[in-house]
Amino acid sequence: MEQTKTIKEQIETLIGLQVIDAEIYSLLKEKAKIPGEIEALERELQEAKEEVAKTENELKALQIKLKDKEVNLQSKEENVKKLQLQLYQIKTNKEYSAMLKEIEGLKADNSMLEKEIIGILYEIDESKNKIAKVKEEFKAEEEKTLQKKKETEEKITQIDARLRELEDKRNGVIPQIEKGVLARYERILKNRDGLAMVPVENEACGGCHMNLPPQVINEVKMREEIIICGSCSRILYEASENS
Repeated sequence: MEQTKTIKEQIETLIGLQVIDAEIYSLLKEKAKIPGEIEALERELQEAKEEVAKTENELKALQIKLKDKEVNLQSKEENVKKLQLQLYQIKTNKEYSAMLKEIEGLKADNSMLEKEIIGILYEIDESKNKIAKVKEEFKAEEEKTLQKKKETEEKITQIDARLRELEDKRNGVIPQIEKGVLARYERILKNRDGLAMVPVENEACGGCHMNLPPQVINEVKMREEIIICGSCSRILYEASENS
């Protein structure tokens, strides 16, 4: 039967295990951020797509407005022609003057409509230029999103490969640690977000940075038992002995 390792030896093993676990936790955090990053990229792409649809709808609205104005102008021009033909049938000067006034009013309306049509044509040209621009921006955003997705997929593959390596290393280490000590370590590891073992630095805990009593520091140096920080409950070790 394999001889149980001393507390000092187990602390040394725990320090090595902490290095492995710290990287595991770091990689898991990095991996957990990826879905959010992809979601943000897709949201930006969707916004660009919506901007294209918006500008296209604006163009359609302008084209409908132009058609309405053109129909209105055509109708008024036909009215002018009809009234001009009716002038020859009028017998009194009063009716003739009234008809001329009506014709002039219609012509004035037509002149205003023509100006409005020219303005709308200018807006349509501007809208088409805008559509070309936003479509180009959408294409660039789409290409960027596809590239970023490819990069994140590669990143996930690399992270997963490294996690497998670290898990293999971890599985090779944990049998060297007494079950009770390991359970205590893993409980702290979980509660302290992947940091269970911390060095004593400048007479303070390397985790919470609270000053430690001299007696605690001496006990940490002796490595005859597992010493816990009274403030953050992490396992303490002397950094100089694990340089």
